[in-house]
Amino acid sequence: MNKINNMIGILLPFTLSAFSVFSISMVLLQITNYFKVPLYIISFTFPLDFIGGAVGGVILGKFADKIGRKMTTIISILIFSISLILASFSNSLIELFICWFFIGFGVNAENGIAYALIVETLGSYTGSFGGLVQGLYYIGFGLDVLTYRFIAYWRTLFLIVGIISLAIGLPSSIIIKETLKRTQTKPVGIRNLFNIEYRYKTILLSLIVIGAFLLSVPLLSIVPSFMEKINMTNYIGVLSIVGFLSYWFSGFLSDKIGRAKNTLIFSSLGLLSAILLIFFGISSLLIVVFLALLYISSGLFSYDGIWVSENYPIELRATASNFVFMFGRLIGGFAPEITSLIGSLNLSYGLGIVSAISSALILISSIIFTRFK
Repeated sequence: MNKINNMIGILLPFTLSAFSVFSISMVLLQITNYFKVPLYIISFTFPLDFIGGAVGGVILGKFADKIGRKMTTIISILIFSISLILASFSNSLIELFICWFFIGFGVNAENGIAYALIVETLGSYTGSFGGLVQGLYYIGFGLDVLTYRFIAYWRTLFLIVGIISLAIGLPSSIIIKETLKRTQTKPVGIRNLFNIEYRYKTILLSLIVIGAFLLSVPLLSIVPSFMEKINMTNYIGVLSIVGFLSYWFSGFLSDKIGRAKNTLIFSSLGLLSAILLIFFGISSLLIVVFLALLYISSGLFSYDGIWVSENYPIELRATASNFVFMFGRLIGGFAPEITSLIGSLNLSYGLGIVSAISSALILISSIIFTRFK
């Protein structure tokens, strides 16, 4: 029964976190017109979300290792759902940006705690379940698309999504059975991540996560509009399905052959796909094929949170997960801008370059990680 409660307490809040944070992607142009500012100004909400996530992840991650996973999950849900409700009443860009900072603060902290919960709740096949959970980003985005069909005005959309997240998120988190025991709540500090036992793991896992964010974020944020630009809109749904299935399969495979070995395979595929996109993306159809391969390779991101959590003791686990992910969130938040800048003349080239660099970073870091394991 405890496992079922915790699985519900992981799946629903994670879905709702994606539902909340991606809601703005539906109404960017509306908000741009409302506040009479260029699109790139409103797009600043994306890196702001990740910056908030980096801060929130570290702060609430430490709380999760002190007061428990359940209470911190509840706090995270309250923060991002109430912030989204408040965002619906924004009368200035400053108010909207502040709200979106705290949405990221809560969403990313919840995600980091979920990884620790998965490891502590499930005795085996944590990669498979973690892959399923990470794939919920696509489900949350799909719910935004569906909701937008019925509620097109940005204020009403934020209000409804925030209320739904609060109404469903709180009950689903309250039923979580705590996995952190009282005897395991001794104070720990971030400096413990850099003692002799964990130093190299912390550095290498941080590099792998940075690469995973750089690879994945542009695929979720830039590719949909890019597909529209090259008149291949019909394939957006196909790529989303490919991404979701790849997340699950990659997590499943990592349970069978190991996290590091699986990462070597998928990052190699990512590097090859990126090179093909750079040099042979000469037609819309070929671009879609190479992007599909990149979506498959991005499946390595599905179990990164699990992988990090498995490498630290329970009293340090949530702190470690959110600290390692902090750098990925900070750099990944600017991945769309970096990709757009590199691909200012040819966006497929920008996607290829960023994907190649990120895949190479993951590949090299994973090779070194296997030596220090």
